Amino acid sequence: MNEIPQTRASLLLRLGNESQNAWPEFLSIYESALYGFCRAKGLQDADARDVLQDVLTAVMKKLPDWDSDSSKGSFRGWLFRVARNIAIDEVKRKAKKVTASGDTQVGRMLAEVPGPNDPQDQSFETEYQRALLDWASSQVKNEVRENTWLSFRMTALEGQKAEQVAEALGVSVGTVYTAKCRVVARIRNVIAVMGEEFEMSLE
Repeated sequence: MNEIPQTRASLLLRLGNESQNAWPEFLSIYESALYGFCRAKGLQDADARDVLQDVLTAVMKKLPDWDSDSSKGSFRGWLFRVARNIAIDEVKRKAKKVTASGDTQVGRMLAEVPGPNDPQDQSFETEYQRALLDWASSQVKNEVRENTWLSFRMTALEGQKAEQVAEALGVSVGTVYTAKCRVVARIRNVIAVMGEEFEMSLE
């Protein structure tokens, strides 16, 4: 099982110090959120992956400039601004290539990318919350018994009724609810240890 970092701040510190294990850990949390954000902005898979690589390169270069003083904004907000600016550049680059053809899709993409003075785009926050859930779930899954995990997955993630899950697993409905609550609490705790706020409903 992957080691859970003590805090987000410690992860960023290790990134700045070029720790060997820091980047895989960083990618396990942030990569899918960044990719999902690019796709939500209308970029195709190849373009989204190009932007993702540009964002990661920029993070490596600009991380020393990020100030951990919370009064100056969160790391998540800073990361969003980096991703947004690079996504805008990519969409504008594509727009220049298709201007003569009258393609309106790129125009819509440009309109959907938030401007420099806009508040944090909700699409990034949504993808980030999903990435947090995926990451924390991968940590917790190996800590609990199979039926405990299945009770959580089938109810909280797949939306099945507790009665259906209980019948499928051969346990009581109360056992399903208890298992689900246990996993949800553990996931929230893992995320909290990272210094993050998890806002998705798992009820």
